[in-house]
Amino acid sequence: MNYLENEATTCNYTGYIDKHVTYPPTGLLPLPGDSIEFAEGCNVWHDIFYSALIINPAFDAYHIWDTTQSPIYFNRMDVKEAIHAPVDTKWSESSNVNVFPNGDSSLPPAFTVLLNVIEKNKQTVIIHGLANFVLISECMTWNRLQGFQTPIINDNFIVNGMGAFRTMHSEQGLTYYEVVLSGHMVPQFSPVAAFQIMQYLMGFRDMP
Repeated sequence: MNYLENEATTCNYTGYIDKHVTYPPTGLLPLPGDSIEFAEGCNVWHDIFYSALIINPAFDAYHIWDTTQSPIYFNRMDVKEAIHAPVDTKWSESSNVNVFPNGDSSLPPAFTVLLNVIEKNKQTVIIHGLANFVLISECMTWNRLQGFQTPIINDNFIVNGMGAFRTMHSEQGLTYYEVVLSGHMVPQFSPVAAFQIMQYLMGFRDMP
């Protein structure tokens, strides 16, 4: 921890959130360095990931609680039968084939297509599982306002019959969810929460 704390101080990460993440935002989020890429010696994510592998060789950035290799959810026989998928097909979580053999030069969706989706859609949801170490953070402006204008309140995402599953916040046509204990694939790790979110997204329930 001392190493990470010293690294954060050296790389201008210490106090960044407290200073710059405000409601409403006071302006564009400044870069901690001089580039959108991390400076040499400032890749904290990399340091944490490889340190975790020393303690837990099965550490999974998409579900940090794993200590063994998790089964592929859609390859389970009961799931195949439930969704009427071919039971004799072996499903994998991702492809070993590089889908961008020449790289991906497109701009981040938060600067392009996502804004258009939010502004033209009746309701849009972004979901993040809190056991997911692959964090996505964007400085996004939609419907002429940057970011959320009011603070996000903890423990207000209530799943019917189960209680608080962490956080929900809705503004300007966008609803953001944080789902406790869930990894990257929320329907796999928190299926009841995911189902309720989909009900809201598809218009089958009025409240998130």
